[in-house]
Amino acid sequence: MKNKYLLVAAILGYLCWMVSEVVEIIHGGFNSTGYYLTAAFHLFAGIGIWGLHFVQNQSKKTLSLIATVMISLSYLSLVHLPIQVLHSGLSGTAFVEAYPMYMIPGVINVFGLILFGIAVIKAKFFPAWTGSIIILGSILFFVAMTNGFQIVANINNITLSMTLIYMSLLGFRQLKK
Repeated sequence: MKNKYLLVAAILGYLCWMVSEVVEIIHGGFNSTGYYLTAAFHLFAGIGIWGLHFVQNQSKKTLSLIATVMISLSYLSLVHLPIQVLHSGLSGTAFVEAYPMYMIPGVINVFGLILFGIAVIKAKFFPAWTGSIIILGSILFFVAMTNGFQIVANINNITLSMTLIYMSLLGFRQLKK
């Protein structure tokens, strides 16, 4: 029963992420709506990622557990970041340059997602392509953000969020069996 609520949190979180990316594309940059949606994404996805871990974890899967802890802690540690950036008046990049400690959960998140993608492929619960999208998307996100290719990061994040929503829906299907 708890997995159902965790999967709902995952869907809500990744839906917030997807919408925030679309809002950013439409407005040509961040605005308050995008920042609040990003904060909601971090909160809901930080909880909801556990639902994906639990539904694929039919036996002991240490890699999935380590990846889930990394992702969850990084998301939850960043819940307040978009709001801080909004109130600072700085761009996201300028804010992180001024406060480089926020790079730590970002890097942990990227590595956590790469490990989670590998765990997805190894567990064979979700289609292997979903794990590949998570791995490639995490790497592309890191490269795009560190090189100032914001639109690439936006499109990439929409693809990642749709993949994780799809996985959550597959998890629901499994819970009904």
